[in-house]
Amino acid sequence: MKLAALLAGLLLSTAAFAQYQPLGAITFWTDGYVVTLENDTIRGQVRVGSMVNDSPMGIVVRTDDNKKINLKGSQIKILAQKIPGYAYATGSIPRSRQMVIFERVANPRRNNKEMLIERLTVPGGRMVLYFDASGWKSNREITFGNFTIETLPKDLSYIVLKTDGSTMVVKRGNFDDAHETLFGDCAEFVKRYPAATRRDWSRFGDMVDAYNQSCFVAIN
Repeated sequence: MKLAALLAGLLLSTAAFAQYQPLGAITFWTDGYVVTLENDTIRGQVRVGSMVNDSPMGIVVRTDDNKKINLKGSQIKILAQKIPGYAYATGSIPRSRQMVIFERVANPRRNNKEMLIERLTVPGGRMVLYFDASGWKSNREITFGNFTIETLPKDLSYIVLKTDGSTMVVKRGNFDDAHETLFGDCAEFVKRYPAATRRDWSRFGDMVDAYNQSCFVAIN
């Protein structure tokens, strides 16, 4: 039953935004790890038991010796869960994407309170995209998590982190105004990417990818 529901959700998600579709925290056991605020890494089977304001709040790690460790979201700076193999069956998730990653970042929607937010871009580059679940939910009320995402580019909203440490919300409604702040600091991107100056929200994912490849100064 869980497999059928998962595959159905993935079929619906094929309309998601470019390569940066959100998947959500995984609530069943899957391989993964957490990194605590003390920089301790705990590996094993990881599942998310509860969410608060769309952020993982209750996390359980089952280690190789079958010991269960209960952690609060406030104790964690990185949460990583392996995407199960059967989730790739529909082709809506690229094989290169192996993990669902949540990182602790300042959320501009909540007075810059630090919380675990799903990271969508791969490591490296000057711009990191996180899924702004609150902004998306204000547009459409669909269950979040376990890959059951059904959405269109116009519905998605992102939290953007740049190399100076600043975060901002970017969505269809403010893309024109945010464009210069997002992409105007890299002449090489403007030179190499013909559509760099276009305010085309439907190509935002492609623009971020091209920007990070053209202006590679990694955040982490």
